[in-house]
Amino acid sequence: MPVDRALSPGDAEVAIRSFPRRFRALLARPDDEDERLDPDEIGRRPGPEGRTAVDHLVAAEHLLALLEETVAQVPGGEVRLPGAFADLGDARFDDPGSSVPTLLDRLEATAERTAHRIAAVPNDGWATPTRPPEGPGTSDVLAATQEVVGAVADHLRATARVLAEVRT
Repeated sequence: MPVDRALSPGDAEVAIRSFPRRFRALLARPDDEDERLDPDEIGRRPGPEGRTAVDHLVAAEHLLALLEETVAQVPGGEVRLPGAFADLGDARFDDPGSSVPTLLDRLEATAERTAHRIAAVPNDGWATPTRPPEGPGTSDVLAATQEVVGAVADHLRATARVLAEVRT
């Protein structure tokens, strides 16, 4: 998972706000080539690595929710990272069985709340130390934000790859 350490808080906010639109563009409409394709059926077809587009969508939403939870702790002065931070790239979350449009709406709501939290962090809040879920060492809120944005972008790319595979 590539992490862009040059990603500023403002850029992270913009990226987070863009994720719902970008996932929706991939999942909400079938290809122009075959308008009979059902987004729910296509979204639940496993790709070559065994994960579905819906798996990646659900993971993206959960990662943004974890980031919202993380950023919400900034006023306390120390931030404890949730357990999923141990392996953001391979984090798996249960699919609630909701329709693709419902999952996309949930992603949009979570992204909006997360972006709002990010916008409210004062400049000095980005250096707030974070405690990882396991092991020694600390980082800061900005690094955690950069990691989550990178992981969600990876899930977006993986969604595109899975859909390209299952539509052929």
